[in-house]
Amino acid sequence: MTDKERKVINIILSLLVATGAWFFVVYNYDPMTSVRYSGVPITYTGLDTLANRGYAVAEANYKNVEVTLQQRRIDTASISSEDISVTADVSGLSTGENTVSLHVSGPEGAQVRDVSVKNVTVEIASAASVEIPISVEYSEGYEENAVPLVENKSVEMATVIATEEKLAEIDRVAAVIDPEDLDEQFKAMTLEIAALDKEDNKVINVVIYPETLSFRAAAGYTKEVRLLVPVKDESDDSYERTYTAPETVVIMGKKSIIDSFTGITANEIDIANYYEDSEIPIEFAFPEGVSLAEGQDGLVLTLKAVKKEKEEKEETEENG
Repeated sequence: MTDKERKVINIILSLLVATGAWFFVVYNYDPMTSVRYSGVPITYTGLDTLANRGYAVAEANYKNVEVTLQQRRIDTASISSEDISVTADVSGLSTGENTVSLHVSGPEGAQVRDVSVKNVTVEIASAASVEIPISVEYSEGYEENAVPLVENKSVEMATVIATEEKLAEIDRVAAVIDPEDLDEQFKAMTLEIAALDKEDNKVINVVIYPETLSFRAAAGYTKEVRLLVPVKDESDDSYERTYTAPETVVIMGKKSIIDSFTGITANEIDIANYYEDSEIPIEFAFPEGVSLAEGQDGLVLTLKAVKKEKEEKEETEENG
């Protein structure tokens, strides 16, 4: 072995020893450090107990706090604000303003050194409840026209309990799916139900029954296609009937199925027995795997029926 080769081997051995020593010191004698985490959300617990007493959280003066943890330096990269729990128990509060102590805990191996707020002021008011249909949807910002296909929902409606003001903020109640969890094969899922506002933000401090929704879901898409509405009129009377119908409709289904569709034909509508202006529901007999997209229910054919009084009068005058 040459001197050059011995030198290279010695360098490699030195690096290995140094690395091993560093790991030994870090994992056994790692110095502690203080790290401050901002935007840690406060979770208000006991909302269901409060609701059973006929009350709900109307307002709280803090939604999140800053927490300082003392932790091993090596753990810093793996700890985030999501690993910190900040709770306020509201189960025993009464109407009006209440002062509630915060309970804070960090991940294993870390100690809470400081919290920007020790107590919060919570206003309690009378609760109200509403029944809201439960939707299943993708998280915001996913591929255009992509939708989850859902079947076998365990329940269709949710009971939401909150103050009147909170209920007014709610746009819908939904189970939100990560689109990466779905493909074209239906799979069983159980997800938490959340109350959402029009900007897709979660409305907090509300109670929802049930808390979760079970269903089967697969990846789907929507597509706008031509709509043909066959109309039959074999009447022989004194009414003139004219009508209009939507020219397109939005359908949904698995991409492999709906890609081949350019149009849909609705069930035939017989207008012979209509004698006044009407809105006639448009019905469909879809092939398997195809259905109307959300918001497409309630399509109608608009009919106008006019009695031919003028023509009858002219015929009478001619015969007279």
